[in-house]
Amino acid sequence: MGTAQRLLLPALLVLLVACWLGGGVTVDDTWVDEGLQLLALPVLLLAAWILFENPASHWARFGIALAALIAAVPVLQLLPISEQFWLRIPARATLAEDLRIAGVTTAPHWTLSPRATEASLWALLPAVAAFLAALALETQQRRRVVQGVLVLVLFNVAFAFFQTGLPPDSPLRLYQDFNAGFGGLLANTNHQATACNIGMALAIGLGAEARLREKRGMATVQRSWWYFGLAVALLLMVPLSTSRAGVSLALPVLVLALLLTATLRLGRMLHSRRAMLIGMGLLVLAVAGVHAALGWMAVDQAEELRHTMAAATVQLGEANAPLGSGIGTFVPVFEQAIPRNLLLSGFINHAHNEYAQWWLTTGWLGMLVLGLTLTLLLAATWKLFRSEGRHAALAGGCMAAIFAVLAHSWAEYPLRTLTLMSTTGLLCGVLLASLAEVHPRGKKGKRRVDLT
Repeated sequence: MGTAQRLLLPALLVLLVACWLGGGVTVDDTWVDEGLQLLALPVLLLAAWILFENPASHWARFGIALAALIAAVPVLQLLPISEQFWLRIPARATLAEDLRIAGVTTAPHWTLSPRATEASLWALLPAVAAFLAALALETQQRRRVVQGVLVLVLFNVAFAFFQTGLPPDSPLRLYQDFNAGFGGLLANTNHQATACNIGMALAIGLGAEARLREKRGMATVQRSWWYFGLAVALLLMVPLSTSRAGVSLALPVLVLALLLTATLRLGRMLHSRRAMLIGMGLLVLAVAGVHAALGWMAVDQAEELRHTMAAATVQLGEANAPLGSGIGTFVPVFEQAIPRNLLLSGFINHAHNEYAQWWLTTGWLGMLVLGLTLTLLLAATWKLFRSEGRHAALAGGCMAAIFAVLAHSWAEYPLRTLTLMSTTGLLCGVLLASLAEVHPRGKKGKRRVDLT
């Protein structure tokens, strides 16, 4: 192991801890964000050096190409475009007329706010650095970093208990301007639910991986049950966040994690009555979770503003197509075209639907990149269902955790915080790197024994 390889894991862990300590808010352009971006640079350089020196798998290459495409979206949006094309977009033609009446002239760009889009580009640094670093880690290091994420989730739960036990006017409260509830380091308690679901999925993946290592005498006996116990504990913590979407997703994420990590095998259920009963019980729980999610969506549409905000964002995205308004421009663009039923005392900072907001701010190009990303994740999921072994177990836990984030993004904005964005980027890197080392399920013959 070279010097760069030895330095990468501690550097990545330092970045990850810093993102959890300072990246839990959803306010952009603070000095903490800038510090985290600077801290990501050495991690990014170390990872790039290692990946350049060592040939990457085709899964890793696909991931790197997609990461480049994601970063290319804000870069392209900073470019100037012709005024003739700029005026063909309905929303911009109206804006140009307003600017003409006010006597304002400006050079048109792809984005409506180059400064906001540039800030959003730099905000990607921690997540991209974590993703590339995870791709460059060795096998044992990947397990360590996943364990590090689980420790951070558990610490945040403990810190949330500490915060909720403080009096409202206590100077020890992290967020003095409002009550963060059970959020801990995360300002939004809905994001705490996402974090607990992430931790639950990772604990199941680590437990399944530890169980396979126990069979080979490579791990302490009964260690796997400690991980499964932590998964149950985190499942029980999700309702404390008071996030209805998070609670609705907990059971489907649990079942998906059990299936992807081969903790519960469909084939085994057909030959074991006990396994079949367990599987039927989990299926009932998953259906109940999906039913609860559908019920939550119905309540949300009838009684809350999330559905209205998402629908208004989609309509506004159509008016700004095909270019999109520009990453980082949601607040001013939405305020200019806000429906009357959304005129509130405070401003709306997000669409509360990541997909609608991506459509508004990135246009057709962003939807293309999103489609390619989801296609890669679906291909990875299919690969995991047909694979087995320790690497597949760890990758399965990561895939279930990523699903938890993407599913919650339909009603929230977890990827708008540096904490969860960098954590998700790291898990994507672990997933793709681990896929290169899995072997087909049920394949007979010689298998390479990895003692790491």
